[in-house]
Amino acid sequence: MQQRRILSLWFPRLDAERVMRAEPQLADRPLGIVAEAGGALVLASLGAAAEAAGLRRGMALGDARAICPDLVTRPEDALRAADFLAALRRWAGRFSPWVAAEGREALVLDVTGCAHLFGGEAGLAEAVEAGAAGLGLSLRLGIADTLGAAWAVARFAGAGPGPVHAGDAIDQEARATRSRAQKRRW
Repeated sequence: MQQRRILSLWFPRLDAERVMRAEPQLADRPLGIVAEAGGALVLASLGAAAEAAGLRRGMALGDARAICPDLVTRPEDALRAADFLAALRRWAGRFSPWVAAEGREALVLDVTGCAHLFGGEAGLAEAVEAGAAGLGLSLRLGIADTLGAAWAVARFAGAGPGPVHAGDAIDQEARATRSRAQKRRW
């Protein structure tokens, strides 16, 4: 039996890049998507120029404007964002028949038995990255044996492109942990 492989696709700037696709004149300007959280206006999504200016997600809008006076803002539109993620889900169907949305800015694919169609996992990762770049989207991805490991690799492994990370180290650590754990009989 083939070992299960999960591909996690995280689009860290999804909402801002969705707006930039609709308004191309904003592509080079610092853009922030604003949402209400706890009675305050905060930055929910940022374009690359806004991040380069020192802004971060979750930052209060007033603080963000003090740091970057040229900040262009748009209100969060949850319905359009959900529609855009649904369209990305259909797009990702070319890589695996098993695709699901994960939260508001990520997709998860079961690529067990699919990677060989792209020349292996590295080829699959390159095809996904090229497709996302063609759509004008920032992407971080991770491939591992479990959903949690793939999720973690996509978000916390090195920021630049690099080798496809497998869950082998995590699997070995889990095996070592299980061997030390005592079985309890109640």
